[in-house]
Amino acid sequence: MKKEEIHIFIPAYNEEKMISSVIKDIRFCGFNHIYIIDDGSLDRTVEIAKKENAVVLRHLINRGAGAATQTALEYARKKKLPYVLFMDADGQHIPKQIQSLMDSMEKNQTDLIIGSRFLVKKTDTPFSRKTYNYIGNKLINLTSKYNYTDTQSGFRLLNKKAIHAIQLNIDNFGFCSEMILLAEKAGLKIDETAITVNYTDYSLNKGQNFLEGIRTIFSFWWKIIYN
Repeated sequence: MKKEEIHIFIPAYNEEKMISSVIKDIRFCGFNHIYIIDDGSLDRTVEIAKKENAVVLRHLINRGAGAATQTALEYARKKKLPYVLFMDADGQHIPKQIQSLMDSMEKNQTDLIIGSRFLVKKTDTPFSRKTYNYIGNKLINLTSKYNYTDTQSGFRLLNKKAIHAIQLNIDNFGFCSEMILLAEKAGLKIDETAITVNYTDYSLNKGQNFLEGIRTIFSFWWKIIYN
């Protein structure tokens, strides 16, 4: 696996403050295939991303992180891309750790690698996020074949087999859990590798708040049980 084979997709909604530095940091680490999935931003996200020479795929309206991920996978299938990596747009994911996901996929011959914040001995994850993820992990692990330490992580690497097998349906943040269950159903090999996360006041204010996260998890789990 070579760096030029990795195509990095970043779902983004109103990320004009961070998107430039995120793209530059990724390029500094030697990755040049960068795609911004703009999910109906109302600010200068698209303008800035284009200025940084990223490929921009746009939603005319805000549909959700899951919908942005669906768009990325559909594009990857159409273009027959070999590897797709997902990162958040708020700067919390550290580009130099992409190599860890690549190494883990090659070493263990896996189809989907999830960057886990909870495989390290010490984590700076805020208590509210830890609680939210703890509940999410418990509920998803009840319905999955295997146990995972970070079912809600958005830092993920998929090979071509996973790109074609995983057909997401959920538009909101429940897609993280849905991806795992669909991958298991397709017989894909899934693994986790340890990552650290750069939490800032900005990144903590993005995405779901605690109560929204809990509602998303329970709503998804309810659908799994009763559908």
